[in-house]
Amino acid sequence: MRLVAVAAIGLLALTGCGKKGRHSDGGGLGSGFVSGGGGGGDTPLSTPSGVPTDLPTDLPSGLPSYTPSYTPSYTPSPSYSYSAPPTYNSDGTNDVSATGCDYDETTHSFQYTLTIRNPESQSMRYGISVKWTDQSTAGLLGSDYESVTVMAGSSQTVKATSYRYLTEQTSFTCKVDSVLKFPS
Repeated sequence: MRLVAVAAIGLLALTGCGKKGRHSDGGGLGSGFVSGGGGGGDTPLSTPSGVPTDLPTDLPSGLPSYTPSYTPSYTPSPSYSYSAPPTYNSDGTNDVSATGCDYDETTHSFQYTLTIRNPESQSMRYGISVKWTDQSTAGLLGSDYESVTVMAGSSQTVKATSYRYLTEQTSFTCKVDSVLKFPS
């Protein structure tokens, strides 16, 4: 009987049953169980097999440092700048000179020779309005509209013409009424 009692006490000592603080109910930190465990388990989690437990704490000194032999250089992409279109005066009156205000009796037409000089750095289109007026009555005798393109820095000559049959001696004036210009 004594032998059975000694064996039972020995068995209890080996398994750890009956000792306080050996088991946990899962509540509280440091209980030996992973957070979120089912609580009340008897066996703590163990380390998976094959994972080394003795990892090095510092790196060895004297390791060779790697410096690349090719250092890439950065080439910036080309920058684009916006340049405003050239400015110009849309009133081209100063670009036009006129000569030869006349009436041709054989063709029954008023005539006026216009010379357009384009001072701009681009080709321009000119719209020129010409009027012939009776000096005594200030009445309109004729009109013409010429549309002409003049290359940059050059000049061009055109003849404005208005047909009208005159039955009596008439005194008249020729006038460039308006000149509008715009890039062509």
